Amino acid sequence: MADTRIQARVSEDVAAWLAERDERMLTGGTGLQAKMELGIWKDALTAELRRIRLTLNQANCLADILNGTMISPGIAGRAPVVLMEASDAFHLAREEPLAYDEVPYGTKWDIDEKKLTEYLRTLGPTADHALHDAVNRWWQTNAEATVEGWATVGLTVVPDPHTGDDSAPAPEA
Repeated sequence: MADTRIQARVSEDVAAWLAERDERMLTGGTGLQAKMELGIWKDALTAELRRIRLTLNQANCLADILNGTMISPGIAGRAPVVLMEASDAFHLAREEPLAYDEVPYGTKWDIDEKKLTEYLRTLGPTADHALHDAVNRWWQTNAEATVEGWATVGLTVVPDPHTGDDSAPAPEA
């Protein structure tokens, strides 16, 4: 497979970092080092996503919450976006519902909001970004709200430990 040429301008500190990494890793120049670093980042996202374990209801709840959110390059990998969005959504649905019939996400998706929030808090920035990206890709590909549908974007869905059930209703677009 032929390589696709991509060019980018980087800040002086990133250029210096690439040069220093190239010196230590002997990759043959900063351009090759940048190519290698992108591969490392892609592999890191894949590895972090592979480690995440959610039940189907938890994954579908996060899809419901993150529906329509953009991955902002300014904060991607820096702030726990999934954690912040979920925490805010849980709070707002409980304390300040928009509609008279809006129910808390825990009730809607039959999940423990506190347990999911605590789990999301354990994710590092790379894992949080990988999860956000997976949910975004899940919406973009119109994947099914099933174990198999989530697997198409690399997310591992596990049976609910309380019920052993891995079926759930789909989030609404």
